[in-house]
Amino acid sequence: MKASREFAAPRNKRNIPYPAIAILLALFGCPYAFLSGSGMPASFGQQASAGPPGDQEVKQMLSIAESQHEIIKLVIKQGQYQRVLPEMKKILELNLPEKYEEAVAQSASLVAGMLVERQQFGIAHEVLNEALKRARRNENKAALLKLEGYVYKSEGNLEKAVESLEKAVQLERVRVRPQ
Repeated sequence: MKASREFAAPRNKRNIPYPAIAILLALFGCPYAFLSGSGMPASFGQQASAGPPGDQEVKQMLSIAESQHEIIKLVIKQGQYQRVLPEMKKILELNLPEKYEEAVAQSASLVAGMLVERQQFGIAHEVLNEALKRARRNENKAALLKLEGYVYKSEGNLEKAVESLEKAVQLERVRVRPQ
């Protein structure tokens, strides 16, 4: 008996099911692999409605970041890859307070993952590099470096993948054993 296509997991161009990509990201150590089902960093939507009453400017910035993330997802789906980095920079240039840095890193990770699914490795690297430049917290830098390693591995550049992962491990060791 044949399985119905209607219930088959969606797949990318390499015929890899999207859930499998999320699992690979999780196994590769990316903490952002299993986020909200919408493909949006959970923090943008949740944080925009949270917070003290006088924090209207930050709420507005989070709302903008959420909308920008949706725009990026749509331009990727439309194959307008040249627009991804400029749109991503609009999120990064909001300069959200440090407590929202994880949401920004999640956004960059999700965008890079979508680009890898479409074999747009160069743009995925650019997105991650821009996010890494602005990351302040070591745990976010480490997560972004792990994803960078995944991108290199996906394109067959194993030496660079190892370099990125080694940098991530160094940052994580500092967190475990501060000097």
